[in-house]
Amino acid sequence: MEIRQQSLQPLPVWDSEQVFFSATQWFAELLAGINCATQTVYLQTYIFALDTVGEPLLQALCAAAARGVRVCVIVDGVGSASAVTTLQAKLTHSGAQLHIYHPLPWAWVSSQLERNENFWQFFKRLLRVNNRQHSKLCLIDNHCAWIGSFNITDDHMENNGRGMDWKDCGVRVTGERSELLREFFEAVWFDDEKKLSPLFLFHSVTNFSRLLRRRRLRVMLQSLYTAKKRVWIVSAYFSPVPSLVRALKKVSRRGVDVRVLVPAYSDVKFFPALSSTYYADLLRAGIKIYEYEAGILHTKLMVVDDDVLIGSSNMNHRSMLHDVELDVQVFSEAVKKHIVDDFLASLGDSRQITQKNISRFYAWLLVIGQIPRLLRYWL
Repeated sequence: MEIRQQSLQPLPVWDSEQVFFSATQWFAELLAGINCATQTVYLQTYIFALDTVGEPLLQALCAAAARGVRVCVIVDGVGSASAVTTLQAKLTHSGAQLHIYHPLPWAWVSSQLERNENFWQFFKRLLRVNNRQHSKLCLIDNHCAWIGSFNITDDHMENNGRGMDWKDCGVRVTGERSELLREFFEAVWFDDEKKLSPLFLFHSVTNFSRLLRRRRLRVMLQSLYTAKKRVWIVSAYFSPVPSLVRALKKVSRRGVDVRVLVPAYSDVKFFPALSSTYYADLLRAGIKIYEYEAGILHTKLMVVDDDVLIGSSNMNHRSMLHDVELDVQVFSEAVKKHIVDDFLASLGDSRQITQKNISRFYAWLLVIGQIPRLLRYWL
């Protein structure tokens, strides 16, 4: 498909932007938004848990459908596996629709063989079992959109009684650009990249198709190589593809302030060990690395000079090669300042990694960290 960029008219920036770091505030205002919907609610998430966060949202979605709002929900077949039966029953009963993205093949067999469908579908699903729907989006009335790192689960809530709090980030945006997010939702729903207009290639950031994956990486590399003053990255799961490692090192060596914030503690237990195998190489190039110690870091964002990107993408192989992701650029100077200030404050809750302090356990890293690194293509 040939895209003629010069023929496309640029979209205006968002009408409004608001950034959230508090899960309590995020879910309260998201719930209020669904309750006020008058036309459509399109929601997609990796995890939809039936807990103190998910149950009220499910009730709100059902109530919206019952009053005539078109409600469509996409959940991942792995991330939301334990909830899909209840979600299907309650949403369907209220008039809403549910799409399960790549159900587990064995779960699909048990429900579909009774209808004598083609058994070949089992093998097709088995081949795609590593491709997941990881994006987080709620689009209300095709105008107001919620994008970020928050799954629908009370794991993200402050003081959830399960140990460490999670640190996340999300944005609520409104305006004409939301039309592109509707296209994205429909492309995932129908598993059809033709639902995306050519305009989408130059605005919202996703990796839904092979073309978009290549373009997303190309644009990211171009952005890094042309950075003039700073590249700040926050990634909950840090295991970058080789081309990004090369770009980060080259940019740092020419004097750009490159900082990477990763979790000291993770919900995926082995990931800090995997991430640490990159430290020595990056430190030699002058990159500053910090491990966040005040909780479980789950934020995904990147600041390149004055551009800020927020969403669901980690700097790892899954986000680059396998999972469906969605990120958006913010333009408000106030919002960007808030994000920059929060990043700098987070460094105060972090331990800076240096050549000296990694040398104490480097032999351990070579043994323990290299094991998951061998599997990083799937992680």
